[in-house]
Amino acid sequence: MTTLYLCAAGNSEAVRLALAVNNEDKHWDRIVLLDDDHTKRGQEILGVPVAGPFAALADHQDGDQAVNLVARSCKRREGAQKKIESFGIPLASLVHPSVDIYGATLGRAVTIYAGCTISAHSTVGDHAIVFTQAVLGHGASLGVGSVLAPGAAVNARVLVGDLVYVGSNASVLPDLKIGSGATIGACSSVLFDVPADSTALGVPAEVMAVPKHVPPHATGHLQSSEPENRAPDFLDEVRAIYAEFLGVPIIGKDENFFNAGGNSLLALKMQVSLQDRLEVPVTIVDIFRFPCPGQLAAHLSGGQQQPLAFL
Repeated sequence: MTTLYLCAAGNSEAVRLALAVNNEDKHWDRIVLLDDDHTKRGQEILGVPVAGPFAALADHQDGDQAVNLVARSCKRREGAQKKIESFGIPLASLVHPSVDIYGATLGRAVTIYAGCTISAHSTVGDHAIVFTQAVLGHGASLGVGSVLAPGAAVNARVLVGDLVYVGSNASVLPDLKIGSGATIGACSSVLFDVPADSTALGVPAEVMAVPKHVPPHATGHLQSSEPENRAPDFLDEVRAIYAEFLGVPIIGKDENFFNAGGNSLLALKMQVSLQDRLEVPVTIVDIFRFPCPGQLAAHLSGGQQQPLAFL
């Protein structure tokens, strides 16, 4: 009896995709979910049970395969992939039967959902994901481990590097290059090349390099006239808000919000909460520029002199 292990039990659409693939052409005798969150054990999604943690892969048999469903951030997806592969089980591709892939080149262990467009002469790299209603234009290339979120449009001949996350409903104009490790914010319109490890956000998209280190009380364009020892310290409050929105008990001051599972939509919701609870101006751009709690707290501490009522 062959088994397909779906690794991560947070996406019912992925379960439906696996069922559709297996119904079209019987690959596996059974499909089960695995998740390291013990509270999900015993649950079912569309009739597929959560059978145990990732460690259950150690008992796989010949002919069994696994699919990595972690997709909220490219870094976390890469980490899950390495964990799955450590058990020696082959990774499978899931391509919805309705998707026309004629003339395209698909790498290993790709996941392609119903309703998306994979154009002729395009390339989907190993371990990449193309979600529902996303578009990969003709001659475009999606790098290893990259993600096209629902509704994202990567137009003709765009070269997307490895571990790039293109947010929901974002659009990248033809012939551009998106460097490896970059993030394109949801609903952004990219008109120029995006450097590696940076974030592009807005319409038109503004490219922001994420600072490696932020000096104490960094202020961006604002300079506080108050003595340094009078500036408020928002670190504890910012860390608590980050943890609340990420659904974790605690988050380190140097942990990146997006690498920890955050996304554009969650950032928008968190921005409102930060502004209300800290009673200082906080923009969505601040969260993308300063994605770690320590960076954002330092920025907000230095910029506190501008009252919210003036915005």
